[in-house]
Amino acid sequence: MHTHHLHKFLLLLWVSLLASSFVVSEYVLPYASPIVATWLRFFITSLCLLPIVGIRSGFKIGRMQLLQYGTISLFLVLFFVGLFESLKTTTAQRTAVIYTVLPLLCVLLSYLLLKVVPKAMQLLGFLLGVCGAIWTLLAANNKMVNLTEWFEGDTLFLLSCFSLAVHVVLTKKWASDQPALLSSFFILSLGCVLLLPFLFLSNSPQDITKGSELFWFSIMYLTLFTTLGTFFLQQYLLKSLSPNAFIAATYLVPVLVILFEGDSKASVFMACTPAFLLTGLALYLIARDA
Repeated sequence: MHTHHLHKFLLLLWVSLLASSFVVSEYVLPYASPIVATWLRFFITSLCLLPIVGIRSGFKIGRMQLLQYGTISLFLVLFFVGLFESLKTTTAQRTAVIYTVLPLLCVLLSYLLLKVVPKAMQLLGFLLGVCGAIWTLLAANNKMVNLTEWFEGDTLFLLSCFSLAVHVVLTKKWASDQPALLSSFFILSLGCVLLLPFLFLSNSPQDITKGSELFWFSIMYLTLFTTLGTFFLQQYLLKSLSPNAFIAATYLVPVLVILFEGDSKASVFMACTPAFLLTGLALYLIARDA
């Protein structure tokens, strides 16, 4: 029972750190393109883990395991690159709405790759979670998103979400029986290498050397907490949680972002309350049958 409550707390911590990255990243973008910022996060995190992993394991892993880590990392990199490319032909609000289908994609891939069969009430919970998350996004922005049109960027971001779902499921399949720090190091360091071609091809203007103290503080927060922290928690939690129950926690991201921003009016919270309750019901149904 103690372990069960610990996992719930760590899952809430994981999704809170994830949500905070959306807020803190705004301070980074004036100085670095998203791809540069992502590479910096991966690179600095890898440097932080380098001595720890070197002392504990001596970097001794087999070729097959290295290939598996590389594949897991590749799908993570494809998500980030697809996200940034999709924003050229769609809007951030539309991607936020599309992102809510990620848990459903994870359910499908868990069934195909891990033979995890979701129960009827759990499926209902995922559907309610999508509705609750979209409702929250629309109520918070106080305007409707035109979903009758479909843009090229929408398709690209949907494929990016599929890539992220593959990343989560493969992490459960191949990395959940490995030490969390070891798997985090290799996934991030290999991701750093895989991002290099996109880094050099990116023509986005940036001047990192002139970044303010706020920029570097934000980069270090994103590195230590929302990259290293979330990756470690992800590897740890996926050892005991199903990928379905794990990724379902992302339904809380819109709620937490609203709370972290802290400048929303009381009317916004009132408008979002029914959506919050629906999201809570969805998480209850998913967790109960997980």
